[in-house]
Amino acid sequence: MLPLKTDLCFTTLMADIHRMFSTALYRQLKADGIGLTRSQWRVITHLKNQDGQTQSELAERLLIEKAPTGTLIDKLEASGLVERRPDAQDRRVKRVFITPKAEPYFPEIEQCVDDLSEVSMQGLNGDEKEQLVALLEKIHINLQELRQQTPVRSSEVPR
Repeated sequence: MLPLKTDLCFTTLMADIHRMFSTALYRQLKADGIGLTRSQWRVITHLKNQDGQTQSELAERLLIEKAPTGTLIDKLEASGLVERRPDAQDRRVKRVFITPKAEPYFPEIEQCVDDLSEVSMQGLNGDEKEQLVALLEKIHINLQELRQQTPVRSSEVPR
């Protein structure tokens, strides 16, 4: 195998890890009888962490556009897993809430995520796991800050 540039290796690894983890989780959930797509379980998981978000807030957190977010919410609402309710302050705004029908999914999803995380980090000791998470959190913060900035030409980015 030819050696890769460090930057390319990092970005490729991050993308591959995300894709493989998501695919493995989807396959396990499907095998366990949870018929949600990856995008659908991401929506209800985000709502579990902060119920009552608007479609715009969900789109921002999921890093997808508002229209596809609306389609996901429509499908989840049709299956009775979420419901839209008017905002108390602004009746034009709809907030999305988990329904009791969605609640039984969470322990199964959380167990699948925990199991897959454990398998993913086999061979790492406790300190290495903590260090990995701490480093990834730093990268996450850097990228969150970057999202808030106005884009500049690549040649102008400080190195």
